[in-house]
Amino acid sequence: MAERLANARPAATRRAWRAGFLLVALALLVAPAEFLANDRPVLLWMKGSLTSPVLSRPTERDLGGTLSLPADFHDPLVARLLAEQGAWALWPPVRSNPVDPVHDLDGTAPTPPSARHWLGTDEQGRDVLARLIWGTRLSLGFGLALTLFSLVIGLPLGLLQGTLAGRIDLIGQRLTEIWGAVPLLMLLMILSSVLAPGFWVLAGAMAAFTWMGVASFTRTESLRLRNQDFVRSARAAGASWRRIMARHILPNALAPVLASAPFLFAGGLTALAGLDLLGLGMPVGTPSLGELLAQARNNLHAPWLAGAAVGMLTLLLLLATQLGQALRDAFDPRLLPARREEIPVATTADPDAALQITDLHLSFGSVEAVRGASLRIARGEAVALLGDSGGGKSATAALAAALPPPQATRIAGSVRLDGVEIIDAPAEQLRKLRFAALGMVFQEAGAALNPTRPVLRQLQEAIGAQPGSRLGELLDGLELSVLRDRPRAFPHELSGGQQQRAVLAMALARDPMLIIADEPTASLDPALRGAVLRLLDQERRRRGAALLLVTHDVEAARAVADRIAVMRAGRIVADLPAAAVEAQAEAAGEGDPELARLLRPVLPRRPGSALRSARPALLSVRELSVSYPGRGAGAPVQALSRIDLELRAGRTLAVLGASGSGKSSLVAGLLRLVPAEGEVLMDGQPLPPGSDWRARIGVVFQNPATALSPRMTVLDIVAEPLAIHRLGDRRSRIARAREALAAVELDPDLFGGRMPARLSGGQRQRVALARALVTEPALLLLDEPTSALDRSVEAEVVALLTRLQAERSFACLLVTHDLRIAAALADDTLTLAGGRPVAARGAVPRALEDSLA
Repeated sequence: MAERLANARPAATRRAWRAGFLLVALALLVAPAEFLANDRPVLLWMKGSLTSPVLSRPTERDLGGTLSLPADFHDPLVARLLAEQGAWALWPPVRSNPVDPVHDLDGTAPTPPSARHWLGTDEQGRDVLARLIWGTRLSLGFGLALTLFSLVIGLPLGLLQGTLAGRIDLIGQRLTEIWGAVPLLMLLMILSSVLAPGFWVLAGAMAAFTWMGVASFTRTESLRLRNQDFVRSARAAGASWRRIMARHILPNALAPVLASAPFLFAGGLTALAGLDLLGLGMPVGTPSLGELLAQARNNLHAPWLAGAAVGMLTLLLLLATQLGQALRDAFDPRLLPARREEIPVATTADPDAALQITDLHLSFGSVEAVRGASLRIARGEAVALLGDSGGGKSATAALAAALPPPQATRIAGSVRLDGVEIIDAPAEQLRKLRFAALGMVFQEAGAALNPTRPVLRQLQEAIGAQPGSRLGELLDGLELSVLRDRPRAFPHELSGGQQQRAVLAMALARDPMLIIADEPTASLDPALRGAVLRLLDQERRRRGAALLLVTHDVEAARAVADRIAVMRAGRIVADLPAAAVEAQAEAAGEGDPELARLLRPVLPRRPGSALRSARPALLSVRELSVSYPGRGAGAPVQALSRIDLELRAGRTLAVLGASGSGKSSLVAGLLRLVPAEGEVLMDGQPLPPGSDWRARIGVVFQNPATALSPRMTVLDIVAEPLAIHRLGDRRSRIARAREALAAVELDPDLFGGRMPARLSGGQRQRVALARALVTEPALLLLDEPTSALDRSVEAEVVALLTRLQAERSFACLLVTHDLRIAAALADDTLTLAGGRPVAARGAVPRALEDSLA
């Protein structure tokens, strides 16, 4: 058995932290350059007093002589004066200043390194080490000043552009493009002829251009964040754009921007060196790295000049870029500092197994996520790994894909992919193995595709060299002719089903021996879910590949798998043929109810509403229409057309429909998150101006992973609607937030101080529900609240919603594509297709409830 201790972060990240420490240490070392390289003593004890000639620069008269000129401490006369008075001096390590030449050289300048001048002298006889120390301090100071100026200018401008978007963004972009067209070198030439070149002039001139990169990066991050569900939740709660910018967008955009600051700092170092090399930088004679480079260019016979300048510049750039990598990881809330112990167990490779997992253990600190799991998948076999959220199935699949979770602290056991041991294997071997033998289908297709590159280009890159015939086969076999018709289409321009098929095509591009699909249909509607499962099963059979399907949906597992392995609490508790699931569920009904629940989950039934329909309508909608701008000069796209509905207190209306039917547009239109036509009434009155009415409406969005601001604690997230509407003081808001968490069955002492990254999917959705209920709303809008949850957590959330509605009598508008959820929660239904109603409103038929139970 071999054992290796390593950081949870990659070795490169450990080196990055060390590099950052070295850069800071170097900056602190050269900051007092006057005390490191000077031709005057650091301290001088004479006539009973202690002075610092480095700071005061005494004259010969001050030392007992007759002249009022600055004293040259290397002059024998000055040395004799000091000796006569019994003076004591502490000299710096380098007894030369960077400006004055050394008068008693042992040859013609430039002189090579010697015991007196460790790096030699330059063409004017000045000590190279002294100039290197002073030049390094100048470069570090210039890089820091340029970085700060650029951040101060670019960060707020990019934040405003990205957050407010629209016309402000358009104007800002045009002005930035115009200013960016000005040639920097020409501007510097003009400035050098008008103003005396200097540190602040150069830093200001450079910052006038480098801020655009910071602004562009910040704008991009802000545009991305403003469309996240946690920003939409804040808007739905009535938060102003100023609050959204300060509380949600800035904290989340600041981290990647600050992580990029060391790279801007490195750019400042090279910019100053380049300008000094061209003669457009600091005044002549100023010690700088660029000036050393210029001397090296003119004195090729003195390689020590180039070696000193290039060596120091390379060191600074390397340390700065490594610091940027360290900051990037430090600002990522998903990465936790830890140490990883990898212990592979010696096993015999099975030549008939595509994947062989033996006695696998995986821990995150004190939490053991996988506990002795063993699983074998033969070549060409399809196996489903079924289990609850947090049961360890995704961690097991990640290890099977040679992608161990970065937060893992201990991995033990054996995982063999195509006969090759993964645990403790070299990174290069794992990369080649993934490339040759593995195809990965991720849960969120939109997140698995690069949003900045056309989908067809990404598929071509996945195929590799000469993708012609293979590309056509994949496009035809997976019904992706849209990529042939629109070769420049980006991921956001494709539907969810098209994105998922594109990810499947990339996974199949090299005919992998094993396909790992991690919840590939969790967020798709039933029609797309069935289509993707059929394609996955069809393509893996055609190619003879093995399949590991990670899912919480027993019906999906039965549709494609030969065997189903059930995982619970990190252990595989059952491994049975797919055809035996029903029989096993029946047999486990009494002896192992948890296993029976996993194999045959049942949603709790909603009791009939005790409120009569004659009660006045809480929400009335008349001819609501929503449209979005078309591409270019095209006509607007009608997402919702003339929808009417009524909803009464204590009752639930389920809005059904497939993806793209207009369900989410209905919620956005009701909340005025998008421009909408029509009339929305609450208690018979139109929605008033302002945001006070939003306190009466709570919203829970679809994806719990994006619905919560990642840099706020749970208590702050839940209390935010109270702060937006100024309900109570800070103490009372926190108290109400704690009550809301307790109402959704989360311990406020245990979860209140956590960040969303440390919660499971079900816990995040409970927090989102607590936030929606904290203002005690009369209406709750639920946009696909269970689509990203596994079946057991889904049942818990459904039961929780049923209990809370019975206790508080709020009305509920439920948007879903899942008839099971509608049957469990709804009193009435409204079915949409193409933005229009296609079925009359009415109660969910009892026969439908019975068939789905």
